[in-house]
Amino acid sequence: MAVKQRYRVTEKVDAGGMAEIFKGFAVSLDGIQKLVAIKRVRPHLASNKKFIKMFIDEARLSMRLSHANITQVFDVGRAQGTYFLVMDFVDGGNLRKIMQVAAEKGYKIPISITVSVIIEVCKALAHAHAVKDENGLPLSIVHRDVSPPNIMISHQGEVKITDFGLAKAVSHLDTTDPGVVKGKFSYLSPEACEGHSVDARADIFSLGVVLHELLTGRRLFMGKNDLETVELVRKCDVPPPSIFNPEVGPELDEIVLRTLSRDRKARYQSARDLGDSLAGYLFEKNLKVTTFDIAQMMRFLFEEGEGSSYPKRVMEIIHEEIINLSSIGKLPGVNPTEGGKPLDVESFRQRRTPFEDFWKDFEGVDFDGDPLVDTKLDSSTSGVGTSGTPQTVPQKPAEAKPSRKDKKKAREGTRQKKAEEKKKKKRGEEIAASYTPNVQKKQSSAWVAWVILLLAAGAGGAAFFFVYEYFIK
Repeated sequence: MAVKQRYRVTEKVDAGGMAEIFKGFAVSLDGIQKLVAIKRVRPHLASNKKFIKMFIDEARLSMRLSHANITQVFDVGRAQGTYFLVMDFVDGGNLRKIMQVAAEKGYKIPISITVSVIIEVCKALAHAHAVKDENGLPLSIVHRDVSPPNIMISHQGEVKITDFGLAKAVSHLDTTDPGVVKGKFSYLSPEACEGHSVDARADIFSLGVVLHELLTGRRLFMGKNDLETVELVRKCDVPPPSIFNPEVGPELDEIVLRTLSRDRKARYQSARDLGDSLAGYLFEKNLKVTTFDIAQMMRFLFEEGEGSSYPKRVMEIIHEEIINLSSIGKLPGVNPTEGGKPLDVESFRQRRTPFEDFWKDFEGVDFDGDPLVDTKLDSSTSGVGTSGTPQTVPQKPAEAKPSRKDKKKAREGTRQKKAEEKKKKKRGEEIAASYTPNVQKKQSSAWVAWVILLLAAGAGGAAFFFVYEYFIK
């Protein structure tokens, strides 16, 4: 009798260094389907027997976890030469994606929602840390990978943590296996970086890093490479969140700094204690947060044309900017100081443009002579802001050469300008040449007029005398 396929994959939704996530359906009797997420181990890891053994053991362990804030794992299988987990599908996004989309939209996640999300994660960790086996003995489960990509938020406002089984399996890998452990070093605890044994307090520290980054909008531990990042975690020099976010009060600062204490004895000793302190903070500040408020935030971020507003390249740029917000973050192949270099004024002075004569008429300075401005340009005159990013007025690179079209336009403009100047000069000479004859002509006409007037007056007087003498008398 043929065996029907239990799971039907519909699309790939995410991928990492160790596994791929697919959206699919669990097919049951008479075509009954349930939406699920299928996590498949990367094929290149399937040949690692020790990894697969640990993966199966931890998958079996994670199936014991049943909590509203944990993605439920309910099956493990093998297909096409590799292994996979089947778990609940969370219709939403992970915290990393939420932070990226919020940054793109200029949306600042409210402190109340941030604290509420962390409280929900505390509930999940408290359950995992306290779970026991069939004999009533604690299993001492440690997540070891509490980070934004492993915290999911659904469109209904549900908060769930995932990757318990896989994270535990990864922690048992031999260090001699190259390329297997990619690890999120930015979220490790200091004791983990130093090679000491870890317990529930390591998860609490990692969750504190997530809380700090949500409150400040910047990475806490991010070096130029993994080694520098580990050194930053070891030093554990944590600034209060209020330095970067004035809305964070001293009470919340105290909670965050205690969570991120280098000495694990000074931290909260359980996730329940941390969750209780955060809940007390919300109560003291009269802040009410429910899943409805979180769902409203998710609708604002994702349900307003996400497909057209968030192309892949934009998301990559946001991710790079978030990394660059770290204290010493730097991306491979990206020079953050490139935009901060002052412009080379000499290279501009050696090049002529079609606008030189135009500006020369108004400024009274030739580009080949002394400039009116100081050649030591600062950020306000070079078109580059103090942050090293280009301003709205673009500057043409100094090394760019004018095209043939630009050269032709420059020559035409120069010829036209010279022709206009020659025409004006000729007209001025004509006016100057005609000025003196015209004046002399006007002066001669004036003398003739005076003579005629005098003659007319004399003739009039003589006529009056003649009439008076011969007719009036």
